Amino acid sequence: MRRATGILTAVVLLSACGTVAGPTASETATPPPTLSVGTPTPGFARPTPWPRVTNLVYDSTTRLVLMFGGLGGGGTTDDTWTWDGATWKLLHPASNPPVREGAGLAADPGHSVVVLFGGRNAGNLRDDTWLWDGSNWKQVLPVHSPSPRTGAALTYDPVRHVVLLFGGEGGGNDTWTWDGIDWTQQAPLTSPPPRAYGRLAFDVARGVGLLFGGDVLGLDDTWEWNGTNWTRMHPANTPPGWSTATRTPQPMVYDAVRHVVMFVGPQQRTSLSADDTMETWTWDGATWTRHAPATTPPPRDGVGLAFDAARGIVVMAGGWPVVQNGDVTSTWGWDGATWKQLSA
Repeated sequence: MRRATGILTAVVLLSACGTVAGPTASETATPPPTLSVGTPTPGFARPTPWPRVTNLVYDSTTRLVLMFGGLGGGGTTDDTWTWDGATWKLLHPASNPPVREGAGLAADPGHSVVVLFGGRNAGNLRDDTWLWDGSNWKQVLPVHSPSPRTGAALTYDPVRHVVLLFGGEGGGNDTWTWDGIDWTQQAPLTSPPPRAYGRLAFDVARGVGLLFGGDVLGLDDTWEWNGTNWTRMHPANTPPGWSTATRTPQPMVYDAVRHVVMFVGPQQRTSLSADDTMETWTWDGATWTRHAPATTPPPRDGVGLAFDAARGIVVMAGGWPVVQNGDVTSTWGWDGATWKQLSA
């Protein structure tokens, strides 16, 4: 089990709704833990954003990287932050979603909003949908909705102009899309196995959604979504999968400058240590490539990742230290060749 500075506590998987298959026996073999870093505190907002396990997304409306909530030293939060390429800024919207960790987050540039779905607070899974318009959060009440879940994978599909959602704890292996008004459950003939915290991004160059891995017994599979069905890919090279790992966000993004899908994560997938390094991987539509940049961020788990279109780089921030007092406060940028520290 991955080590953190606190104790890992288990949360029970909820079964999926409808006819979609729920979590299998292999999924429940390792209960999904939550980082215990103090009593979750509703409304807790620290003066600086880190440390925390959370998601990031690029908001094309404001041309800023956006972050909401997460789990860190002090509790589960409900604060909203933005990154302008130089500084993290705490915002004070008139309304915001309740505190949570593991929420799915995706930009919806077709409707000029960011979509937030689900998550977990104090062991309770959520199924609420919220929209960020650049200045405020608003809850919407669609007729249909995915079941309560945390760790769902979300991304924007610019071909079909919808937000794509797959899986999550409590969701099995169901696929949903958000069209700006309602959620629609898709009925693919083939679906990836159930998982939570899978990596999902839309490969714009190839017009497909790309799913990799997840937290169930070291999954290292790669799948493509064409808007109707999932197809498993069989690349010659693939990143290692997780194995009895802490369940935290594992983001993946499309790099619109280099036209590849990429992610970064700690080297080991079991017991992390100070000797571990961060691995950077890219997908070119055929296979995965591991890079060897001259500079790499300090090892951390559960990082936030977003492609900053305004600055043409991938931004990595936050996460949880793999060892006591590890660095998780610095923000880093990937330019396709190496990592550069952007802030302390």
